[in-house]
Amino acid sequence: MSRVEIESFIKSFLLFFISLTSITALRYYEMYENKIYLFEERLFSQMKISSFNNEPTNFIVTNVPKSSDKISNVFSFNKNQIFVLFEMKDLNNSLVKVSYPLNSFLQDRSIILEQVKNMFYQSILIMFIISILFSLYALHPLKKSLSLTNEFIKDILHDFNTPLSTVRLNARILKNKMDNKNVERIERSVDTIVNLQNNLRTYLESKIKESEVVYVEDIILQRVDYIKGIYPHIKFEVDIKDKRLFCYKDGLVRILDNILSNACKYNKENGEVMVSFNENYILEVTDTGVGIKKPRKIFKRFYKETSRGLGIGLHIVKKLSNEMNIGLCVKSQINIGTTFKLNLTKLIHS
Repeated sequence: MSRVEIESFIKSFLLFFISLTSITALRYYEMYENKIYLFEERLFSQMKISSFNNEPTNFIVTNVPKSSDKISNVFSFNKNQIFVLFEMKDLNNSLVKVSYPLNSFLQDRSIILEQVKNMFYQSILIMFIISILFSLYALHPLKKSLSLTNEFIKDILHDFNTPLSTVRLNARILKNKMDNKNVERIERSVDTIVNLQNNLRTYLESKIKESEVVYVEDIILQRVDYIKGIYPHIKFEVDIKDKRLFCYKDGLVRILDNILSNACKYNKENGEVMVSFNENYILEVTDTGVGIKKPRKIFKRFYKETSRGLGIGLHIVKKLSNEMNIGLCVKSQINIGTTFKLNLTKLIHS
């Protein structure tokens, strides 16, 4: 299952299971209360019968003197027993006290509770299985839709390859024959489309590939040079300490490309992008751009604050960061700029 399918399955399961469990718990609580009521009614009837005869029973029958503080025909308790006082016509100054050991009374109630709990647990198990089956059934249309969408994207990516390769090849030929800025624009546009292709491929991937040793300085300088070619009007400042990491290289490249691309895309005219990597393995990308209105939402799939883009770039950054154990945070101020911080300490190559 993909992450979206797992999330949908868990939410459907929890909603259905918790709803059923809550209703069932109330039903079994009512059942327990009803069983206790019937038990006490039956006990009272047995005690009343015992007050009329002297046959051996589980009850202790004695006579006690009448008094104003003694109430008849109701259950009463003391430390060792539960009892009921009954009035008799032939006893004017005394009451018949029928007692039952308190421990036996509590044990009888606990047996009832255990019976109800066992039935409740059995019902919970059945509801658990039903909830799983229901969630899988509810997930089927979503799974089918996602599968069709993914296949559609894969077909588009495949169809992009041939015309893009042709455009890139012919642009290089033209560039060698003439010095034309329009050719450079064509090349930058092709690079932008290729970047979009890579994002879509990453979006479709369910698992990251094998890790390898990478040099941070090499990767950052390569990606900055690549982004410079697409956004020549942006000024870059790079301050990095070369370190070795052990990670999924293409994933780190995707993260950098998306953050750097956004830092340029939403920057001010002739703006700046500062890239730094210090000895504490903290990578910072700061821009002088328009800022982000709702930083907490930017990593959600398809969220965007302008009409530009697809809204999956930063979602991919978050997805890869989680999978690669990279700490990620963002700070932004409107019309001042945005800073992305990547904590790469868990990728240190020893």
